Amino acid sequence: MQTQRQKKSMLKTTLKVIRLRGFLGFYDGFTAAALRQMTCTSLRFSLYENGKHLEILENSNSMLNKLYVASFAGIVGSLVGLPMDVINVRMQNDMKYDEHLRRNYKSFMDALIRIPKEEGWMTLYSGGVAAVLKAAVGNCAQLAVYDQVKSELHERFMLEDDVHLHLKSSIITSIIESIVSQPFDVLKTLMMNAPPSQFPTVFHAIKYMMRFGYLSPYRGLMPTIVRKAPATISLFIIYEQLRINLGYLPLEPK
Repeated sequence: MQTQRQKKSMLKTTLKVIRLRGFLGFYDGFTAAALRQMTCTSLRFSLYENGKHLEILENSNSMLNKLYVASFAGIVGSLVGLPMDVINVRMQNDMKYDEHLRRNYKSFMDALIRIPKEEGWMTLYSGGVAAVLKAAVGNCAQLAVYDQVKSELHERFMLEDDVHLHLKSSIITSIIESIVSQPFDVLKTLMMNAPPSQFPTVFHAIKYMMRFGYLSPYRGLMPTIVRKAPATISLFIIYEQLRINLGYLPLEPK
């Protein structure tokens, strides 16, 4: 939906994917996405959790400090995961092109070899500016906001540090993160999927992104929320259970 030339609804896009690739088409780029999560996500979580407890921060529970640390963790994680992100975007979008224009990557490794050979190794970092911005903003909207929402619910409503608190916090966080990071995600996707020289600068990409009007930066928002809600809920509930059972860290007072 983010890269369409003609505006189509979520339902029409879904039917087109099924028609072109069947239900397995929804898993195009899965290996690249999985590798990105294993590297990028684990790294930004680790950096954030360790960074917010640094002695140089006067108050590790302050929202401003959480935002600083989350944005730094997001940027580092994004830089590491950028090649996998590019491959994932390209493999997902390949089906919409005519047969003679498709890249037809056989696998993640095939793409990793062919892209530098055919387009130069810098292509693996296409859309890097947008990806870094999206990661910095998205990580703030996910990790820092989750921590803050959890603290607020714990303090104001006297909720216990259990799965009910984590569920409520992650649902709120997933909606906030989707809305805040969606424009950057659309921009990133357009730049990563573009052929060489289509967008000389990020400003050309922004101009193209606005082709459907003022709501263009939110193309694909509903699928994003539908994807991120269960993913974010699962992520934080599993993380919190690991935190409580394998090295408990109590909630910090304000």
